[in-house]
Amino acid sequence: MLKVTIEDFARSFGTPSDNMPEDCRELINKIDFNYEIVTGDERDQAVLNVLKKIETDKQVIASPERQDAWEKGWEENLNSFIEKGNDLSALIPKFIRPNQLIRLFGNYIKPSNPLFELDFFRVFRLWIFKKYFKDVSSIYEFGCGTGFNLVELAKMYPDKKLYGSDFVSSSRDLVNKIAEAYKFNLKGFLFDMLKPDENITLDKNSAIYTFGSLEQLGGKIEAFLQFILKRQPEICINLEPTIELYDENNLFDYLAIKFHRKRGYTKGYLPRLKDLESQCKIEILKVKRLYFGSTFMEGFTYMIWRPK
Repeated sequence: MLKVTIEDFARSFGTPSDNMPEDCRELINKIDFNYEIVTGDERDQAVLNVLKKIETDKQVIASPERQDAWEKGWEENLNSFIEKGNDLSALIPKFIRPNQLIRLFGNYIKPSNPLFELDFFRVFRLWIFKKYFKDVSSIYEFGCGTGFNLVELAKMYPDKKLYGSDFVSSSRDLVNKIAEAYKFNLKGFLFDMLKPDENITLDKNSAIYTFGSLEQLGGKIEAFLQFILKRQPEICINLEPTIELYDENNLFDYLAIKFHRKRGYTKGYLPRLKDLESQCKIEILKVKRLYFGSTFMEGFTYMIWRPK
């Protein structure tokens, strides 16, 4: 049995291990991060299962019917949140699934902890929020879904203004319900990243954050990028699957590429950022693939940049 160590987390995040904050260390030490690497026939079966999933998968990202699916999906979380007496565990998105094979450092692994993916992300989220959001006054999450990232920000930074937006009303209503129940400095609003509302302004000294929402645009990113550039936030953090960082000559990576393409997740976002940087319109501060993800793909690559 192996274990993800503090040094492993630091390597994944792209930071020296001695720079890992103490609260991240405490979280790592109290969670079960033990695992086994999947090998031999079992790995062959995992690869076969992925190939079958790619072949039979029917979901098409950014198709018109997806709006109804998201509306109903976040409504389920909203109803669960209310029925459970404002229980924050009801906010965990259903796309983070327990008891599945995980991608880690080029291998499929079997964790002993059924919530391994969620807990790994909790450590990463704590690290990135502490490192990059400490100096801004307001934080806007676009495509915030259940608001479960905003809850952690509200606990970490109770004095900052927080805003959560999504293109379906059930998400907005859930964010505002959370704010009401817990007296968070948080507000939800409707916003379509494909057709940005030009009347929306940002507070001074603000940050923009996305997690798995740009992926849902099907590559139609330009309108939202221009919206950001016009409003000049202090920093932008995107946590998104990034197809350009996979190696097409590696079987493990190629399977993720095939899944990414089959679903129609956004591609071209990182090249567009690099293009904008070459035009001196933005500065890219850091891009890092975590080498961590769910069975089919890695959705946690982070891109940190700011307009010039």
